[in-house]
Amino acid sequence: MSLNEGIAVVTKVVPSVRCRAADSTASLLTREDLDAGPISLDEIEAGLWLGNASAAADLPTLNRNSIRTILSIDSVPLPVHITDHPNLRVRHVQAADVPREDLIRHFEENNRFIRDSLDAGRHVLVHCYFGVSRSATVVIAYLMEKYRLGYDAAFQRVRAKRRFVMPNPGFVNQLKLYARMGYRIDRTNERYKLFRLRLAGDNVRKAKRLPTECMDVVKGDPGVIQESPEPFVYRCRKCRRVVASRSNLLLHKPKAATAGLSQLPAKVGREAETTLEESAADEAIDTANDAEVGTEASISMAPATGVTELTEQLRRSSISSEQSNRSSDKETPMCSKIYFIEPLAWMTDIYRNTQGRLYCPKCTVKLGSFNWVMATKCPCGAEIFPAFYLVPSKTEYSTVVQNVQVTV
Repeated sequence: MSLNEGIAVVTKVVPSVRCRAADSTASLLTREDLDAGPISLDEIEAGLWLGNASAAADLPTLNRNSIRTILSIDSVPLPVHITDHPNLRVRHVQAADVPREDLIRHFEENNRFIRDSLDAGRHVLVHCYFGVSRSATVVIAYLMEKYRLGYDAAFQRVRAKRRFVMPNPGFVNQLKLYARMGYRIDRTNERYKLFRLRLAGDNVRKAKRLPTECMDVVKGDPGVIQESPEPFVYRCRKCRRVVASRSNLLLHKPKAATAGLSQLPAKVGREAETTLEESAADEAIDTANDAEVGTEASISMAPATGVTELTEQLRRSSISSEQSNRSSDKETPMCSKIYFIEPLAWMTDIYRNTQGRLYCPKCTVKLGSFNWVMATKCPCGAEIFPAFYLVPSKTEYSTVVQNVQVTV
C-alpha cells in the first residue's frame, strides 16, 4: 500500500520529546539544513529497520519497505512532509550523540512505541543522523528488553545486520545499566542514582544552578514527619535532628582498592576519565548490591560499643551477603571516613549554588559540604563527583526510629 494513496488510515503524530531545554542555536535548525548523506537502512529483524536521516526523510524508501512508523533520535525533527504525513506515525526524541546524553530515561517509552507499532503490523524505522550511535542504542535496548539479553549479545545481533553500528561509550554504559536494573528504570538502584547525579553535575556546571529537569536527583527530607520511616538514620550530633537515612548513603571503596587506575596514562581525555571513574564506582556498587535483608537483624542485636563501631558494622553488613561474610577478610570494606550522600531537600543552598557548606536545618551547625562541579577527595584518596557529604564527627548513627511509625 503506497504512502501516497488516499487510504482511510487514522494515525497520530506523536509530539517531540525533549531530554533537556533546547539549545538556542539548535532550535533554529531544521532537517532541511543538514545532509546525512546517501540513503542507508537495514532490517534488523522482521519489520524493524535501523537507518539514517536520509532514509527517514525519503518517502519512496519508506513506501518500498512498508515503513509506517518512525522513531527519530536526533537533534532536530524530520522535515514537515514526514512529520505531518497523514499515514505516518512519528515520534521524536531530541538527543545529541555525546556520552553524557541521557537516553536511558526514554528506553521504556521507546520500547513500548516500537512494540505497539509492530504488534499493529506497522514496520518501524529507528533513525538518527547516520544510524550509527543513537538509533543503534535504542534498537539494542529494545532487543535487550524483548529477548532478555545482555548488552554484548544484543549488540552482536544488531551488528550482524548493520555492520558499522557503534554506540558511544556513554550509551554503552547506559545499556549495561539498563540490563542490570532488569530492563526497567529503577530509581532506587545505586548505579542509576550515580548516573543521574553525574548528569545533574554536568548541567549545573553549564547553568551555574540546578536545572528544573534535574530536580529528581534531590531526595526528600528524612527528618520530616512520615509514615514508616527508615529505621537506620544519621542525626546531627548536637541537636539529634535526622539528616540522612541509610538509603541515602553513596558507598565507595578506598582509593587503595582501585590503585591500578593510577598506572594509566595521564592524558586520557575527559570522557575516558569519566568511563574509568564509573567503572571503579560500579565495582564498589556491585559489592554493595550483594547485601541481604537478613543482615539488618544482626545489627540491632549488636552491643552498644560506640557510634563509630556501630556505623562500621552497619556499613559492612550493608555490603556483604552471607557468603561474602564468610570470606570478609579477603574483601576490601567500603570507606567510612566521610559519609557521601544523595542531595536532600533540607540542603537549601544546593539549588542556587555550585558549591558550599551544609548546615543542620535545626541548629545550623556545620555538618559537611557539597560541590556540584568539582570532584571532592575523600581522606582515603577516592575522588567523588558530584559530592554531598557529612563529616562523621558532626553526625551520629541511630536506630531511634526503628520501632515507631513517624519521626520528626
